[in-house]
Amino acid sequence: MTPFLLSQILAGVAFGLGLLSSQFRHRRSILLCLVLGTAFNASHFLLLQQPGPAALIALIGTRYLTSLCTTRRWVMYLFLVLSAASFATTYQSPVSLLALLAVCCGTWGTFHPDDRVLRRFIILGNTCWLLHNLLVWTPVGVLMEASFLGSNLFGYWRFYGPHRAPG
Repeated sequence: MTPFLLSQILAGVAFGLGLLSSQFRHRRSILLCLVLGTAFNASHFLLLQQPGPAALIALIGTRYLTSLCTTRRWVMYLFLVLSAASFATTYQSPVSLLALLAVCCGTWGTFHPDDRVLRRFIILGNTCWLLHNLLVWTPVGVLMEASFLGSNLFGYWRFYGPHRAPG
């Protein structure tokens, strides 16, 4: 099996885990699925000899893993600073601000103990990534983020929609 073919298989697994994550009810299950998904996604980029995206995805995976252990605000701020530093070193155009906003939304939600807030901020982050991918025109990226956004909206509706009794 070639490294490229293996990378695509890993990306497919990461994509599936990303879709699956929003269908879990509990915050811990959502985050564990996202940790696994980012591990597969970072590995996919490494096989493609793309260390930059692999490092960013690994940072996001580390954020998910850390937020399983703590929701302390100072840790969240640390990840926001690390994300901003990563952004500053790789900045290319104003559209990149959407990527930074997406990462910040994900970071804010990830460190919130309430799964509703986590879901809302992930949905906001998905929306930012979708707009980013539309503006830079990456059709696969648009498809992926549109799929994640749809899955997250469906998961939110499934657990908290108007058909559910409050509480």
